[in-house]
Amino acid sequence: MALLKSLISWVGGKKALRELIYQRFPKNYGRYIEVFGGGGWVLFGKKPDKFEVYNDFNNNLTNMFAVVRDQPLAFIQELGYLPENGRFIFNLYKEIISKQRIEDKYIEEEMKKVKVYFTELQAEEIQEVMKKERIEKQDVKLAVAFFKLIRYSYGSGCKTFGCRPYDVRKAFTLVWNISDRLANTIIENKDFEALIIQYDRPDAFFIVIHRTSKQKDTMQLFLQKKIIFD
Repeated sequence: MALLKSLISWVGGKKALRELIYQRFPKNYGRYIEVFGGGGWVLFGKKPDKFEVYNDFNNNLTNMFAVVRDQPLAFIQELGYLPENGRFIFNLYKEIISKQRIEDKYIEEEMKKVKVYFTELQAEEIQEVMKKERIEKQDVKLAVAFFKLIRYSYGSGCKTFGCRPYDVRKAFTLVWNISDRLANTIIENKDFEALIIQYDRPDAFFIVIHRTSKQKDTMQLFLQKKIIFD
């Protein structure tokens, strides 16, 4: 099986354990659900299933993968063609992610001008389009900021600058590959209990891999509501 790399390293990632994990998969199941998807290493290393769900409670992760899936060209364009490596840039991305928004000082002015130059009905329609475009741009910018924050941080922990250069152009081909791989994958940003309740079926295969408070990885595989590996 050809293994596809993830775009990112992630704390508690399963890059080195993928083959061991696959050996414990059941032979037959109808739907594949990753409860704690993380960096997606397990998902990207296997063949696509007809019905599969990637979930993580970290909204930055799910937003990044959703943008890569749905807007790969916009992601690459925002990523830029010149590498950016420096503590100032790292701190800027860190601030963007903490605020969960990109400042746009002109948008409010543009909204007001629409009301002046168009009828009330036209203005409402135009403003809705502008809001939608603004949200989409915000999603892309936040996705790229999060990607760069991970890449430039020490140990991919997003907290301290890693002092190691990274050429973002190396990610371009991988972005397209990941986008194609996720084409039919449902991406969720849910609490694990809500996710399991929503997708539980007799043929549902839940893969639960997470890090405990003791910093030890635990893995449980569920099929037909029974633990098949613990």
